[in-house]
Amino acid sequence: MLSYQLRKWALLLVTFFAVMEASACSRPVTGGRDSTEAVSGNMEEQILYYTNKFRKSKGLAPLQLEENISQQARRHSRDMANGSTGFGHEGFEERVSVISKKMGTVASAAENVAYGSLDAEGVVNGWIKSPGHRRNMLGNYNLIGIGTAKGKGKITFFTQVFIKK
Repeated sequence: MLSYQLRKWALLLVTFFAVMEASACSRPVTGGRDSTEAVSGNMEEQILYYTNKFRKSKGLAPLQLEENISQQARRHSRDMANGSTGFGHEGFEERVSVISKKMGTVASAAENVAYGSLDAEGVVNGWIKSPGHRRNMLGNYNLIGIGTAKGKGKITFFTQVFIKK
């Protein structure tokens, strides 16, 4: 039990520092892009684009966005944004269980979360700079679900759920 609690706190600290790194290295969402690379689509599609761009740069296959997984990611982001759950990975096992019931056996799963006044590129760059989140993004997964939700002010909560079928 103690090792589980220590692992949970370590994960929360890694997540906290990843969010701080993401906030420091990215720009807030302002409606316009100062990048020469135009990415269309909603925030979730843009996060998928930057995640797969990073995977491709490492010689990995792209992840396929899956709606059942995204529903769970959206729900978690919404719950963090409205305060019904704390920031972190609380309920991760339950999310994976729901996904398994809808899609069949899940071989492995992982999750990244973040929050801040970030755009899609900024949050993905923050995850890339965090060793644990980076490991998830480069993991042996083939499916992904992505969810975002607006919190108070200009804060957005982000969740990526990675699944290997």
